[in-house]
Formats: sequence, structure tokens, C-alpha cells
Amino acid sequence: MLRLATLAAAAVLAVSAVPALALDCPQPQPMAKPGILKETPAQIANVGKQLTGGDTFNAIASVTADLRIRYPGVEKAELVNYLLTAYCPAVAADAKLSEAQKKSTVDTFSAQVMRQLY
Repeated sequence: MLRLATLAAAAVLAVSAVPALALDCPQPQPMAKPGILKETPAQIANVGKQLTGGDTFNAIASVTADLRIRYPGVEKAELVNYLLTAYCPAVAADAKLSEAQKKSTVDTFSAQVMRQLY
């Protein structure tokens, strides 16, 4: 019985010792492709800061409205991809959050974007 308890404790320690995988953010798409929002890395980074600045709901609405003005006919899927591409690295760089918290934050943001755009 003691041997079984020791094996169980070793298994728990082994699992808890495995580090959480780092947040894997989407990469900006090449600007030469048709249908893709043509934004520079600096523009994407600025949008990421705007989206993580506090009032996420209004930031999503503001960024989306701006993109629709500058890119008439942009598809909703492109907007979703762009917003996540901008938001994710800003969250990934936040040293105050654990990897699990970063993933949760991005998942929550993604759900909010989907509700607002669809």
C-alpha cells in the first residue's frame, strides 16, 4: 500500500513539474495577399496596446469601426484574425500573468470579439 501511495505521489510531482506551454500567438499575415488587412507590425502593436488598455468592449468596437472605414468590405473573419493577432502578443508579454491566465485572457477576448462581430 505504501508503494502505491509513493508511486501516486511521484506521478503528481512529475505532472506538476512540467511547465505550462507558452502562449502561441498568431502571426501577422503577409501584406501582399489580397483580402488581408494591410497593417504594419507597428500598427498591429499599437492596436494591441489599445485593446489591452482597459475598456475592451469599446476598444474592439473602435478598432473594428476604424478598420471597416479604411478597408471597406473587409470580412468578419479577417477582423477576428487581426484583432487576435494584435491582442495576443500584448497579453503574452504581461509578466504578471501565469501562462494559464494568459490563455484564459486570450480565450475570453476571443469570445468577446466573436460576440461583437457576429
